[in-house]
Amino acid sequence: MIRLFLGNRIGVLFLLPFLVGIFQYFHWLSGQENGVSHDFGLWGILSFPLAISYVLSGIFVFGNAIFLNYLYNSHQFLEKNSYLTSLLYVVAMSFYTAFYHFDYTLCVHFLFTAMLMQFFTMKQQIDVRRNVFNAFLFIGLASTLQPLLLLFFPFFVFALLIFRSFSLREILLAFFGYSLPFIYCLTYLWWFNLERLIEFDTMIVFSQLADFLWTLLAYGLMIIVSYFSLRMKLQKSSVRLKKQIQSLWLFVLMGLFVGVMSLLWKHGLNDLSIAMLFLTSLLTYSFLHKTYGLLSTGVFYICMLYSMLKFFI
Repeated sequence: MIRLFLGNRIGVLFLLPFLVGIFQYFHWLSGQENGVSHDFGLWGILSFPLAISYVLSGIFVFGNAIFLNYLYNSHQFLEKNSYLTSLLYVVAMSFYTAFYHFDYTLCVHFLFTAMLMQFFTMKQQIDVRRNVFNAFLFIGLASTLQPLLLLFFPFFVFALLIFRSFSLREILLAFFGYSLPFIYCLTYLWWFNLERLIEFDTMIVFSQLADFLWTLLAYGLMIIVSYFSLRMKLQKSSVRLKKQIQSLWLFVLMGLFVGVMSLLWKHGLNDLSIAMLFLTSLLTYSFLHKTYGLLSTGVFYICMLYSMLKFFI
């Protein structure tokens, strides 16, 4: 399977809906239902019938995988097209409940991928005001869905400065784009006379803590393998690619921080998938490395097998 997705045959993407369906079918057989009401941040609690929740999550997982892979190929992370990023995203997401019950997490993934698309098209020699506004509009909308992202606004500004030299006009435009979704959201709350209270609970659910520690261990292994796989690549890569990879590392770090805080706040692990979203593009290099390729392939198949068997353990 790895070899299929490492090639440049676009037809392999038609295998992804079947893989998504298999994971969701196994989840349904296991009877691990946890309700269909989900918190969408400042927008409130939304409820979906169980079947609709499965369908929406499946569509978003598949759509995000395609969108992320398009971003990877269109900005020349490799000399030729590869579709492994989409496969890694689908398999990695199967460990999170958002894969089976639609919530804000998958929407945030889509918005962050759209943000990266805007960042990666920025160039020093052209007017990028539209890109700056759009990028921070997507970030602002994601922050209304996950209010913890409000604390990480400096991360996004720093990512902008990776691609652009400092410009007060662009920083102000970024702030305006970021603020606009909050204006609409607060107007929505005021119009319908709704109240949204953000409570922070420092109690850790220990059943989640074990999963969290195992997830961090897996992320640590992926980060180490990705880092060493990229070292040789970066020595010969363009300045543009180096900037793109620097921004991805920055967002991986941000995703880990958000995941830790979300464990304390919501007692859930879904937000750790934000780090995974950015890490999948970096991890692709390890499968092409002479030393780490076999290790990465072995770990992938172990994770894929466990993600299917975990429903029956």
